Amino acid sequence: MKAIQVSSFCHALTVHTLIYPFASVSISPHVDPKTLCPYCDTPLPSTPSPLLLKILAALKKKSQRDPRPSNPLGLRAPLATFIAACQRHRFESQILPEAERKGWPKAIEWNRVGARIMKMKGMLQALIEDPSDNTSGTESKGKDPDDWEVVYASNKAKRGGSQKRGKAGSIFWTEIMEEVRQKGLRAVSGVRGQFANFEKAQPGYYGEIGSVIIHQTLYNMFPLDEMDPAPILPLTANEFVQRVLVPEVALHLIMEDKKLSGDVGVKKALKILRDSSAYGVAMFPEDGGE
Repeated sequence: MKAIQVSSFCHALTVHTLIYPFASVSISPHVDPKTLCPYCDTPLPSTPSPLLLKILAALKKKSQRDPRPSNPLGLRAPLATFIAACQRHRFESQILPEAERKGWPKAIEWNRVGARIMKMKGMLQALIEDPSDNTSGTESKGKDPDDWEVVYASNKAKRGGSQKRGKAGSIFWTEIMEEVRQKGLRAVSGVRGQFANFEKAQPGYYGEIGSVIIHQTLYNMFPLDEMDPAPILPLTANEFVQRVLVPEVALHLIMEDKKLSGDVGVKKALKILRDSSAYGVAMFPEDGGE
């Protein structure tokens, strides 16, 4: 069935109402129409990301010219076709500036990330092989296992404030062991448990591109079929990579980025990791490589 085309007036009004409800319906004589989104007629970011430019270029091939009072260079396309571009536009115009104020990156040197992770091999090897008691975190009984600050404080007490390597020094191992203790392994490992803890396995502002690089580098360094299962029980090798190694690597990458160190640095980096996860997914989607 042929896609229904939105008329010029309804096209502009609908998108403005849904995405930019306070946008003007007519262009100012002082505005260069080249600086406007050709679909929602509002200003594009001053420095659009490569992904946004790529999306707009691809959409232009599927669109028709549609000059209108709000944008002489306007384009027309099925709503389902251009709505993703306008959502990305909104992200870069409204959410990205806030991320910049917080110091989260707009660009990452992806070709260097793998080598940076390789330098962590000794630390990660110690984390895998450490035969620590897998009941760590039991002293926090009754506390919210999702409160990472509580878990951090508990873990720090076990370390005696030192920068100890191994599982006792991993916030992520402590977290998941506490979840297993409270909810049971089946609940944590099941589909519902994985969904509930999805964000905890994200690499912060490194996003989906970073996640792919981190996973591939870890699999190259530590093939799943060669990982000794005993020290990582009750987790499987894949669960250990997903819930412990991936966020551990991301945490250390962020610490390097921000030049953080010590327990205070770990705590700051962990907050950035958790706060910036949604931003990372939007800014660096897997199919949006620069």
